[in-house]
Amino acid sequence: MANRVKYLVHIKSTNKWGFSPTPILRERLEVSFEQYDTRQDAVQRCLEIDQIHTQWKRDHTAAVKVNSATVLGMIGFYKSTDNWRRLSENSKRTYNQLIRCVSTISLGSGKFIDMMATNVRKEHAQRMYAYIQEEYSQHRARHTIKFLKLVWNVCEKNDKLRGNPWKVIELDSDPVCDVTWTNRQVDRFIEGADELGFWSVGTLAMLCYDLCQRPGDMRQLQWENFDGEFFTFTQEKTGTKIEIEASPRLIKRIVPRHNQFTGEDTIVQYEPTGKGYDNRKYNEVAALVRKATMLPDRLKMKFLRHSGATVLAETGASEDMIAAVTGHKSRQMLNIYVKKTKKLASAAQAMRFG
Repeated sequence: MANRVKYLVHIKSTNKWGFSPTPILRERLEVSFEQYDTRQDAVQRCLEIDQIHTQWKRDHTAAVKVNSATVLGMIGFYKSTDNWRRLSENSKRTYNQLIRCVSTISLGSGKFIDMMATNVRKEHAQRMYAYIQEEYSQHRARHTIKFLKLVWNVCEKNDKLRGNPWKVIELDSDPVCDVTWTNRQVDRFIEGADELGFWSVGTLAMLCYDLCQRPGDMRQLQWENFDGEFFTFTQEKTGTKIEIEASPRLIKRIVPRHNQFTGEDTIVQYEPTGKGYDNRKYNEVAALVRKATMLPDRLKMKFLRHSGATVLAETGASEDMIAAVTGHKSRQMLNIYVKKTKKLASAAQAMRFG
């Protein structure tokens, strides 16, 4: 039965189901193995990816015939420029996901990507924004419009287009993160990870929280990025170089292991394999730790960065000081990361009247 659905596998040892892409599918769509508790969820994912792959093959087959004046042609031109080549691999993956999303959308009688780019007007941009908001999410809609605005900007600078209809779209603000870890919850998580034999995930949590960094950057940290006192690395998403002093408890935790590995070894390694974590695996282990410590499931690892930045603000750090730690280049983005807490308000009043 399982073999009748493409990419579907049954994991007998755990009685769970998985989406298992072929090597070609992994390369083309940048997907990886995913595990699900129910067959229905796994089947849904397999069918979704199969549909995306079918569209990919259509686009790939027709690539040589693409009209350079269409939206798809403009995207292709953008991908031929230095603007694209300078992007991090993570940004390229994100933009490719947005392109795949856009390629399925029709505005009027035909697909958006087949429209002549010069015919794209404000009303098309507004409809695109509204459609993605409704069918996907506010987050996806914002980033899709930002990407298309970037494509039009590059094409305009290279005399491919005149005007940019995406500039007139008023994007709703990203919601401020409303999930915050407390110090005690972070400590419980780290203690629980250690008790379960996952020093790695406890360390990953401490790195994210104490350094206010993304899990993706922290799981890829190598020993050569740490000199015993400072961490020096480049954020994958933004390309921002970070130089940040380790917290006393981080030094106490990781220095004893420093000499056991070579510089190219990752600091955080999955214990059963001795290899670095991928995005799926560290989230799986984190879920086990949360369950064992009875912490709310909403406390995802990604929110440790936000929570650490909020603590920095509560201790009186200025916006510029926080940005030096987090790597944010705009104060507007800091407003998304730093939650306005009662403690922060009290600290501000104390600075004013104390």
